[in-house]
Amino acid sequence: MANILFLDNFDSFTYNLVDQFRVLGHNVTIYRNDCDLEKLVETALNTPDTILALSPGPGTPSEAGILLPLIERLKNQVPIIGICLGHQALIQAFGGKVVHAGEVLHGKVSRISHDNEAMFKDLANPMPVARYHSLMGQDLPKE
Repeated sequence: MANILFLDNFDSFTYNLVDQFRVLGHNVTIYRNDCDLEKLVETALNTPDTILALSPGPGTPSEAGILLPLIERLKNQVPIIGICLGHQALIQAFGGKVVHAGEVLHGKVSRISHDNEAMFKDLANPMPVARYHSLMGQDLPKE
């Protein structure tokens, strides 16, 4: 299974996500977004089967400690998944914009397809996921 380096953006939902990843058999190490950037980058690049997971949190990506610099250093080098604030940060780091969505989707279940790789291995495909957002990405790059 994957070695998930989980960046906690000071959100209580972090531990729900971490527990779920562990139930699925992944090794998870939690880092706070005020940790040493260089040490975390080194760990990510030198740990086999690394996935960087970016948690929800308050505020905007630019207010979230090492969140954006970490993505800049590791994008295209390790797989990265972002949840809520973490997803917004990925959009911003890759040149997109985060804007208000026309439709609020709080508590809606949708089915998503995935590549069956890394943390998605052995999960249903497509699989049901809960959506809870009122923002969306816009002007996303092709990469």
